[in-house]
Amino acid sequence: MNSSGKIKLIFAFSFLLTLGSCSVWQNFTTYFNLWYNIKTLFSEAEKDIQSQKKDLFSNEPLVLSSTARNNLTKVIEKCSELLQFHGNTAYVDDALLILGKSFYYQSNFQKAKRKFEELLATNPNEDLTLEANLWIAKCDMQLKNYTQGLAGLKKVRDEALEKEIDNIIKEAFVEEIKYRIAQKEFTNAIELAKQFADVADDDQLKATVYFEIGNLYYQTENFDYAVEFYNKVFENSPDIDTEIKASIRYGKALRESGKAEESVSFFSDLRKKDKFSESLAEIDLELGKSYSAIDDYTSSLEQLTKVDTTYKGSPFAALASLEIAKLYKDKLLNYDSATVYFARTIMNNPPKEYVDEAKNLNQLFTRYSNLRKTINNYDKQLFYAENPDVFIQDSISYVQDSLQILQEYLAKKELADIWKSALTPTLSDTAKSDTLFVRDSIFVQDSLAIVDSLSKVTTFIDTAEVNRLLKTKTDIRIQQKKKAQELKLSQEMQALMKTDTVKFKNNPPQKPKITTDSLETLLAKNRLELGNLFFTEMNVPDSAKRLYEEITERFSGTRYYPDALLALGSYYQTVNENSKADSLFRIIYENYKDRPIANAAANKLGLPLIDLQYDPAAELYVEAESEMKNGNFDVSFRKFYEIYKKHPQSQYASKGLYAAGFILENDLRLPDSAAAVYDTLISKYPSSPYVKSIAMKVSTYKQEKARIEREKQTLLQQQDKKDSTDVTQLAFLENKEDEKISEEEIIKQEQISGNQIIKNEEDQKPTKKKLERLWNPRKLRR
Repeated sequence: MNSSGKIKLIFAFSFLLTLGSCSVWQNFTTYFNLWYNIKTLFSEAEKDIQSQKKDLFSNEPLVLSSTARNNLTKVIEKCSELLQFHGNTAYVDDALLILGKSFYYQSNFQKAKRKFEELLATNPNEDLTLEANLWIAKCDMQLKNYTQGLAGLKKVRDEALEKEIDNIIKEAFVEEIKYRIAQKEFTNAIELAKQFADVADDDQLKATVYFEIGNLYYQTENFDYAVEFYNKVFENSPDIDTEIKASIRYGKALRESGKAEESVSFFSDLRKKDKFSESLAEIDLELGKSYSAIDDYTSSLEQLTKVDTTYKGSPFAALASLEIAKLYKDKLLNYDSATVYFARTIMNNPPKEYVDEAKNLNQLFTRYSNLRKTINNYDKQLFYAENPDVFIQDSISYVQDSLQILQEYLAKKELADIWKSALTPTLSDTAKSDTLFVRDSIFVQDSLAIVDSLSKVTTFIDTAEVNRLLKTKTDIRIQQKKKAQELKLSQEMQALMKTDTVKFKNNPPQKPKITTDSLETLLAKNRLELGNLFFTEMNVPDSAKRLYEEITERFSGTRYYPDALLALGSYYQTVNENSKADSLFRIIYENYKDRPIANAAANKLGLPLIDLQYDPAAELYVEAESEMKNGNFDVSFRKFYEIYKKHPQSQYASKGLYAAGFILENDLRLPDSAAAVYDTLISKYPSSPYVKSIAMKVSTYKQEKARIEREKQTLLQQQDKKDSTDVTQLAFLENKEDEKISEEEIIKQEQISGNQIIKNEEDQKPTKKKLERLWNPRKLRR
C-alpha cells in the first residue's frame, strides 16, 4: 500500500472514531490540554508541602511556600475550568478529589469538604469513595467537629484495614493520634500508635512509629518504657535521620531513668561513629549532662565548655551555657559564675522552647548580682564610717599602688620608644644593606650559574642584557627583604605595646556620703530583699537565714527589723521549729501594733487581727469635747492641746489645736493666747482645712499688735525728750542769780507747766479700739 492509501485509511479510521465515540476524543484532548497540567502542578505543590520535615504526629500547621501557593491557585482555576467545560470526561472524579485537597492545603476546610461530598455524589469507585471519606473526616477534625470526625476516621480505618490499603490506614491512624496528643490524651495516643505499629508492613514506617511512641513515653516521663521503644527502632529499618534522633533520645532516656553511667558509655561510643559526625554538638552536650548526672562535675564542665566554645552560634552552644549555669547554681553553688552563664545563654539565642526559662533565670540572677554588689558597697562604706583610720590607710595604699602602676607604665613606654627607634632603620640604610646583601648572594649563586651556562655555548653573550636581568632580580630581593623587616617590626611593637593608657586599680576607697543611720537602713533593706530572693525563688533557705539573722543582730534599730523577724520566723516554720517561730511572731504582734506586719504575725499565731486604723487621739478628743459641752473650758482647753503634744501625727492634732484656740478666744477671753495657738496651727499644719479659716485674722491681729508696739515706742522716745528739756530749763533758772521772781509767779508757772503735760499726755494717748473675735466656729460658713 502506497503512502497516499495509508493516509486515507488513517483519515477514515479517525472519522469513524469521531462518529462512534466522541467521549474518547474528549478524554484525549482534555488530558493533553488540561488534565496533564493539573496533575503536574498538583504533584509539584504536594511534593513541596510533604517535604517539610516534621515529626510523624506533629500538630504544627502546614506552611505553604510561595511556589506551592501559586501552584495550588492554578490547580483550582484549571480544575474549575475542567468541571465547567469538560464535565463529560473521565477526569471529573479525580478533578474533584484534587480540588478538595487543594482547598484543604489552603486551609479552606469548608470548601474542601463540599468538594469531597460532591465527589461522593458522583458514585465513584470504591477506592475514591474511601479516600473521599478520609478527607471529609480530616476536614471535620479541622472544623472542630470532633465527634463526627473521629467516627469517620474509625470507619475509614476499619475498611482500609480490611482492604489492606496502606496509605489510607496510615492517614487515618496519624490523624486521630495527632488529635489525642493535642488533647493531652497521651494514653490513648500511645495505644493507637501501638496498633498502628502492629499493622504497618513497612519496616521503615514501623521504626518511625516506635520512635514516636518512645517520644510520647519520654514526654510523660515514663523513661523505662521510652528506653524500650527507642530500642525497638534499631530492631527495624529506620532511615538515617530517625536512627540518629532515636539514638540520642535513647541515651537521654537512659540518663533520666537512673542509668546515667550507661548513658555516659553510650554517648562516648556514639561520638566515635562516622555517621553521627554531623550530630557531635548535640551528642557532646548530652554527654556533658550525663557526666553531671553521675556527679562528675569536672568532666561535665569540660565537656559543656567544649560545646560552648567549639559550636558558637549554634543552639547547642546556648544550651551548653544554660547547663553550665544550672550546674553552678544547683551543684557547685557558685552564684556569681551562674550569673555570667545565664547572661551568656541569652546572648547565644537559645531555642524557643528554652527562651522563657533562660530569661527568667537570667533576671533572677541579675537581681542577685545587683543586690550582692549593692550590699558589698554599702558594707564597705559603713566600715569606713566606723573606722576612719582604716579609710585613710586604704586611701594611702591605693595611691601608692597607682603610682607603682604609673611608674611601670612609663618604664615600659620608654623601652618601647627605644625599641621603636632601634627597629626602624632609615630607608637609605635599608636599601644600601639590602642591595649589598642581594648582590653578594647573586654573585655567589647566580653568577656561577651564568658562567656554567656560558661555558656550554659558543655564541656571543650580550653582557648588557645579563646586567639588566641581574638588576631586576636585585630590586625584587630588596622589596621582599623590606616587607619582611616591616612585618617583624610590627609584630614586635604589638607584643611590646599592649597597653596604650595607664590602667589603675578599680574601686578606690570612697568616703560615705550619707549618714551611718541611712547606711544601716539601706543595708537592712537590701539584705532583706536578698534573703527573700534566696528563700522564695532560689530555694536556698540556709543562706536566707544567715541574712535575716544579720539584720536582727546588726540592724535592729532600722525599720526593717520586724520584717526580718517575720521572715526568720517563716524560716523556722519550714524546718519545723515552731516554738522559735511563734516567739518571733509574738514579738512583732506585741510591739508593732501600728504596722500591718502585726496582722501578718497575728495570722501566723491565730490571734485576733489589730485595727490598724485605730487612733488613740480619738478618745482624747471625745473626752475634751465632753468637757467643753459641760462648760469646763479650762480642762477642755488643756485636753485639746494635749492631743497635739502627745500625738502630733494624728489627724486629730490640727483639729485639737483649732478647738483649743477657739476656747481661748471665745470662752476664756484670752485673745493673745488664742492667737499663739492659732499661729502654731498655721506653722505645724499648713495644709489643714482649719488654717484657711483663721489665717487672715491671725495676720490682721499680728499687724495690729505690731502697730501698737511701734506707737508705744514712739511715745516713750518723745517722753524722754521732754523730760530732758525740763531738766535743762530748771538748771538755767537756778543759775539766774540777778533775776528776782516772786513766789506767786513760780506757783503760776508750775501750774501752767503741769496742765500742759497733762494735755500732751491726753493728746498722745492712743484711742482704744474694740477687738473683734478672731473667728466664731459656730457661725455658719459661706
